[in-house]
Amino acid sequence: MSVRIEGTSAHAHRKAGERLLKTGAITFCCVLFGAAVAFGTTLVVSNTLGESGAGIFFQLVAYFAIATAVATFGADTGLVRTVSAALALGRQRIVGRVLATACIPVGAASLLVGGLLWLAADVQEVLPGGPDGWVSDGVRLAVLCLPASALLTAVFGALRGFHAVVTFTVLQNIVLPSLRLAGILLVLALGAGLTHLVTAWTVPILAAAVLGVVALRREMRRSRAGQTAGQTAGEPAGYMAGQTKDRMKAEGMETVRGFWAFSGARGASSVVEVLLEWVDVIAVFILLGPAAGGIYGAVSRCVRLGAMLDHSVRMVTGPVISSALATGDVASARQVFSAATRLLILGAWPFYLLLIIFGPAVMSVFGPGFESGAPALIIIGAAMLLSVSAGGVQSVLLMGGHSSWQLLNKTAALAVAVPLNLTLIPVWGIAGAATAWAAAVLVDCSLAAFQVGTVMKIAAPWRSLVLPAALALAVFGVGGLLARLHFGPSWEGLLVAAGVGAAVYAGALALLHRLGRITFRP
Repeated sequence: MSVRIEGTSAHAHRKAGERLLKTGAITFCCVLFGAAVAFGTTLVVSNTLGESGAGIFFQLVAYFAIATAVATFGADTGLVRTVSAALALGRQRIVGRVLATACIPVGAASLLVGGLLWLAADVQEVLPGGPDGWVSDGVRLAVLCLPASALLTAVFGALRGFHAVVTFTVLQNIVLPSLRLAGILLVLALGAGLTHLVTAWTVPILAAAVLGVVALRREMRRSRAGQTAGQTAGEPAGYMAGQTKDRMKAEGMETVRGFWAFSGARGASSVVEVLLEWVDVIAVFILLGPAAGGIYGAVSRCVRLGAMLDHSVRMVTGPVISSALATGDVASARQVFSAATRLLILGAWPFYLLLIIFGPAVMSVFGPGFESGAPALIIIGAAMLLSVSAGGVQSVLLMGGHSSWQLLNKTAALAVAVPLNLTLIPVWGIAGAATAWAAAVLVDCSLAAFQVGTVMKIAAPWRSLVLPAALALAVFGVGGLLARLHFGPSWEGLLVAAGVGAAVYAGALALLHRLGRITFRP
């Protein structure tokens, strides 16, 4: 009996690995497209509005992101974990109840948060900003779409829980950014002002929310019809099934109280996380003015291009890790985590190395004056090299049910970021903001890596990461420096380093994969 079960399990793992690799490739392509469109949107805004106008726009985006995180309060991650665990345990019948448990409070919270922002919008006029009430008008226009944004975030979490990662990725990274770019181009063509740009950026959320609800209803129908077998790695049987169902009940994942006990901790973490993401941009805007805020906002947008790979890996591996941990299969979770870490290094290191080496050329595309953000780009790029090397530790913490640990980590990072921003920005300018952000990211990442590796016993073997890191460093680090020495910090040098490096990199990866030295499959 045990031999048959082991063989079946091994076969299921191979099939799951193949599906994971295929889904990951599709997801990455979609994420890459979305990142390119979002970057293009930033280029259009910065080149049209200049440093000050872009600074105001980024400030409004920051407020909207923070408000959405407060209103959602971790329901999206709670849905990822609970729905995927329920499907893995064959408990599809509780999914509808879980969705109601999540979405009703989210809707109420979004109305409350939106109302408070509406009333507080005029307070923004005492801060550095644009004339004619641009900030307050922009906040009020954005508030109208806040309930749809919060609902969309929750729906995205449910889609990920159903393993509908491709559907979620298409909506988030193709439909939404494309509609935003089209709207902004239309507004600019009509000669409208900044407040209308904010409208063009927020209104597409309504369309994405409708499409998301339709997609979620389709997944629920498939689940009820018993058609989710191809999306899961297999259901536990016998003693393990009973054990994990009892665990699910014990943790209260099926109840309102249990769901929000997990999601509430994650919600607090989400709020702290989004504050960490935007506190430096807001601090630069307040302390140094809109122009510096626009430059630093452009820097943060560049860095987020690289973060898209980490985001896509999380989207694909999160539900798989949740299912594995729900059934007690720590070995499978460890294999998926190790493969994801290798992919992050192979994909993200080349990008950040080129940002560091050719920072002035990259920043010049945003318009005159933005080149002064290059030192900040170097600081943040270096921190991200270290951060991605830890792998998707945040996802493992969440899918393992340790949202309270993550909350403590994020709080510690925010406690580092706020005083450093207040201290360093007046002295070093935007380089001080970048230093504060880098320090906060490394604190958060170090704590999470320790918890995942030491307590949860999930870590990628260092020997499996040395070769990917060395390859990226040799091709894009050394190669990029040689290109800069020859061409200078110019776009010509960047294109040569990226083009030649990509060709050499792809050939080396193919050879090493053929020799069995680097594998991409869990």
